[in-house]
Amino acid sequence: MAKPKMTLMGAAKHSVKGWGAVLTGGLLLAVLALIDLPAGGTTPAGATADGSTGCQLQVTAAELRVRSGPSINTDPLETLTQGTVVDGTTEITDGFRRLEGDRWAANEFLVPVAGTAC
Repeated sequence: MAKPKMTLMGAAKHSVKGWGAVLTGGLLLAVLALIDLPAGGTTPAGATADGSTGCQLQVTAAELRVRSGPSINTDPLETLTQGTVVDGTTEITDGFRRLEGDRWAANEFLVPVAGTAC
């Protein structure tokens, strides 16, 4: 039995289908990645501070939950990752520091960035 010859036109037809599938798959994965974010989201390092409060703090824990109030019994709003810099205030209540936007995080896992007024 003779094998059918592969022509240039035949190869091009298969390539287009293959690349079309790759592009479609890539778009689908990008959409799924956006949908799969946690409810509160996870903030990448360095993404939240703009210096508006004059006090910038860096997260030292691998993950730090930001809460709606100064207690572990309040609702978690988001999770910050180690190295993230956030805008904060000088107010500390029950071991929690107030962050910009009336958010709170455990002060023991926040260190002031050099040159800021914390």
